[in-house]
Formats: sequence, C-alpha cells, structure tokens
Amino acid sequence: MKMSKKKRAKVVRRVATGAVAATAVGVAVAGVAVAARRTEEALPKLPAPGATIEVDLASKGIELVFVGQRINTGPLKGKATYEIESNKGDPSSVQTRVSEFYLTSPAKQGGVTIAVDTAARADKGRSVLRHEKPGSPRLHHTMEMPLSITVRYPEVLGLPADTEEPLSLTAKDAATLVARLNGFPLKGTRYKLKEETALSLPGQPHSDASILKFPVKVEGL
Repeated sequence: MKMSKKKRAKVVRRVATGAVAATAVGVAVAGVAVAARRTEEALPKLPAPGATIEVDLASKGIELVFVGQRINTGPLKGKATYEIESNKGDPSSVQTRVSEFYLTSPAKQGGVTIAVDTAARADKGRSVLRHEKPGSPRLHHTMEMPLSITVRYPEVLGLPADTEEPLSLTAKDAATLVARLNGFPLKGTRYKLKEETALSLPGQPHSDASILKFPVKVEGL
C-alpha cells in the first residue's frame, strides 16, 4: 500500500520528534550522571582514624584584656598536631585530638607563647571535625583547648607585671576555635574564637583577664 505524501510527512515528523526527545532524555541523564560524579568528587572526606596530621599555624595576634587594659600580642607563628580518632556514635565526624598546639612571638614583641595546657588536656577540651550536614561540601572543625599563655617580657606590651618574671595566664575553661572548610587539612583555613575566654593568674582565680579575639590561619601542611 502506497502512503500519501501528507502521511509520509507526518511519519517523518513523528520519527524526528521522537529522536529529538530521546536525545534530550539521553543528554539529561548523562548530565545528571556527570553532576552526581562531580558532587561525589567534591565532597571532602574525613581523615581516617589513626592518622597523624601536622600543620603550620600563623596569627596576626590575639587580643587580650588584662586588668582593664586591652593589648594585642602582635604576629605569632607555630604548629599544631592532630591525632585522628573515631567519634563513637557519630560516623559523620571524627575526633581530632590536639596533641600539640603552640604559637610564639619574638622577644621584641613580648616573647609571647600560647600552648595547650598539658596538665589540663586530659580533663578539658575536645576537638571534632564533622560534615555540616549530609551531602554538604563543607566541613566544620571545632577545637576546644585548655590554653596557657606566657608573656616573657610583659613590660614590652605595657602590662603591669614584675619585669623580672614572666606573666603566666591560664584559660579557666577550654578556649574554642571554629572554622568552616572544604577539606582537612587545608592550607588557608581560618579559625576564630567562638566566644570570649576568661583567664586566671596562678593564685589569683578572680583576676580580670580574658582572650577577646584569637584569629588563627593554617599556613602550611
């Protein structure tokens, strides 16, 4: 049976339309697959328990208040070492135990040293790295650290202290530094102090001193 020109034209159009639709579906499916692969690749992975990670740190200076006087320590440099451990009950996170953390400044800037208080580390402080939410390309890192601050030459910073003896301050509670990042460890990550942290002097638990600002940046891996 011969098909009229009009019917042949309709059939051709239907075939062409079907081919275009099929191609569009194929492209869409391929696009979804590519997007899924990219999303999977972009999701940062948590470090494996058992790993040890070391980073170089820098700070433009911490801001302190001491007996009503605000001071800035000036630039600091140092290191941090993390011991990665599983976080029981939360597979979307790991513990990043801070086994080492210190920042120092030269003598001409007061000879400031900020470090983890090893005597209090077992009882205070918890460091956790987690995904912000399932499927999120962002991680959230919280470092809770019992800190001790030593100023070797208080007079350089204008602090009222015996110039022959270093000024020692201890955080009453663990200082909390937080950061949002796209991977861990990641050069350029910036941490900031979550909240003002009270300090005490040995033998003077009610002294008026606290950390107001504590910016920290990962300088190298």
